[in-house]
This record gives sequence, C-alpha cells and structure tokens, in this order.
Amino acid sequence: MRTVPLTASIGVELQDVDLSQPFDDQEIATIRDAFDHGLVLVRGQQLADEDQDRFVATLGQLHTFRWGSTVEYMSNVIEDNPSPAGRGPLLFHNDGAHQPHVSAGTCLYAQDVSSTSPPTAFADSVRAYEGLPEEIRQEIDALHAFNMFDSTVAQAVQKRMRLAAYPEGADLSHVRATVHPVVVTVPHTGKKALFVNELNTSHIVEYGPYSRAGEELLQTLFAALYDESNRYYHHYRNHDLVLFNNLAVQHARTGWIDRNPRTLRRLVLKTLNW
Repeated sequence: MRTVPLTASIGVELQDVDLSQPFDDQEIATIRDAFDHGLVLVRGQQLADEDQDRFVATLGQLHTFRWGSTVEYMSNVIEDNPSPAGRGPLLFHNDGAHQPHVSAGTCLYAQDVSSTSPPTAFADSVRAYEGLPEEIRQEIDALHAFNMFDSTVAQAVQKRMRLAAYPEGADLSHVRATVHPVVVTVPHTGKKALFVNELNTSHIVEYGPYSRAGEELLQTLFAALYDESNRYYHHYRNHDLVLFNNLAVQHARTGWIDRNPRTLRRLVLKTLNW
C-alpha cells in the first residue's frame, strides 16, 4: 500500500491496495496518514458492503442516520430512498456545519454511476487558510461564523443561507443554526482550516448579519477557498471510493443529476478513534 499525490495541491491516491482484505497495523497507519491529507481516492475496487464498512471503521465510529442505519444511498434510482439528497447542484459546504456536532469525515463509493453523472468538487480549507495574508489570518483567528440550514428552501434553488434574507420578525423555528469558529484546528495534523462555506455561513457573528464589512471579509475568504487552483473535481467511475476529512476539505455537487443511474454508497465518520 502506498500513497501518491492526487494533484499538485490537494489529496492523495491510495495505490497497491486491496480493500477487500483485512488490514495489518502498517496498512492502518498508512490509511490514517492518507486521511490526514484531507482527501483520499481509491480507484477500481469492487467492494462488498462490509469491505467499505471495514475500511472506514479503521478511522473511527460510524454515524447512524435517522432511519437507524449507518448507510445512506445518494441515488436517483433506488425506490423509497429515505435520503433527502436531491438532484440539483449543491454549493460548497462542510457536512453538518449548521449543527453543534460536525462529523469527522465522509466516504462515497460509486456502486453504479453513469458517465453523465456530475462530478463532486473538493476545496482544500487548510491550503486556503495558509494562503491568506498574515493580517487576515490574525483577524479571523478569534472570529465566529453563524451557520444555518433552512429545510423549507427548495433544493432546486442553489443559494447561500443568510439570516439577513429573512424579514424582521419571521418565524425561524424551522431553521437549524449554530455558531462555530471561523478557523478550526484539524485533529492530528494541528493545521488550521477555514470553517466558513458558501452554503451554510450566514454571517460573522462579531460583525452581525447586516454588516457590509463582515460580508466583504467573508467574500475574501470564499475567494481563497473556491479559487480554481484550490479545487479538485472527481468524475466518478464505477468502483471509485472517495474519503474526505470534513474539517480539512469542503465539497460540492457541480451540476444536475439526469435520469441515468447515479448511486453512491455513503458512510459518515461521527468521530475518529486515534
């Protein structure tokens, strides 16, 4: 088992590996080191469900979804699928940024994906922070972001959730929201990462929801995050497996899902165990 850079700026690919077999201690150490790079790709592995489960469980505890399973299918062909993933584009985000507990990572396995399936885009939050001017890093290190999600917004509408968009006195009981630091420290690496995103981040708390200066600062951070040089686009082929660190990397769905099959088996890391 070995790791090679996925691109010059983001992620690694695991090669010379058979995910259908149990891992020894050295292989587990290699997998964990790969995860610390933020984004991991393994190509062409025809896996049983238990193989993907074992691979992800080497890193920590799996999240249990509201329907009682540790598995979610991002699929346009499975009938009675409880996942609310939708078919439209999704802006860049960290999974669960609008909730108090943010999951450690996510793993997607391409079980049946057509060539017309939209790619997933990834942005490196660590690299974006490190590329900021020193004066901006000093300013944002102590700031906090208000992150929110409104489940009543039509999924076909791709726009940022903003508290300022609601009329004064509006009923916000259906909105889930929480506050997180603008800058977080990634476990194990100790590196700092931007934790604001273009889907969920309404405003910087210390500036308030209507502040022009606060919005300008957010747009500066978004520009660093979503610069093309800071992105990787993964075009799925069947049996591709992608694993990403939810604090170090953001992701987005870049287009509409058509009627051709697109089924990704999704596992979420609730916590890490090392």
